[in-house]
Amino acid sequence: MGRAPTLGIVEMIGKENFEWLSREFDKRTTLMDVPETILDRVGSVDITIRDYGGDRNAVTSIAMITFAYKMAGRVQEPKYGSNDMILLKVLARKEISRRKGGVQLQNKMWKAPLYRIITGEVGESIRATKLMTNPI
Repeated sequence: MGRAPTLGIVEMIGKENFEWLSREFDKRTTLMDVPETILDRVGSVDITIRDYGGDRNAVTSIAMITFAYKMAGRVQEPKYGSNDMILLKVLARKEISRRKGGVQLQNKMWKAPLYRIITGEVGESIRATKLMTNPI
């Protein structure tokens, strides 16, 4: 029996989402700038599946994290992938809530460039945390 054909990354993420990530996501991008479709995906990612290759939400999250690290001139270490995905998921869910009229976010970090949140001090503290998906 043959294997089912797999989708490429662009097909999994979606052409419009991939174009936004590769063209619009830059060092000035904040959570407020992220399109709703991408927020919905990263806010819905199931980090417990551990086989991210077949999951659109996970692939979208990984792409965003990869672009953030590239902007920071850093290499993302795979062993911290689930921690980075948790951080991105929490950020996305908070932004989705804010857009729906939920609590307005007062912390100045919410207005910081997204790549800095992921790769900087906040991300470092999340990566240093032992989680059930990544006991480090």
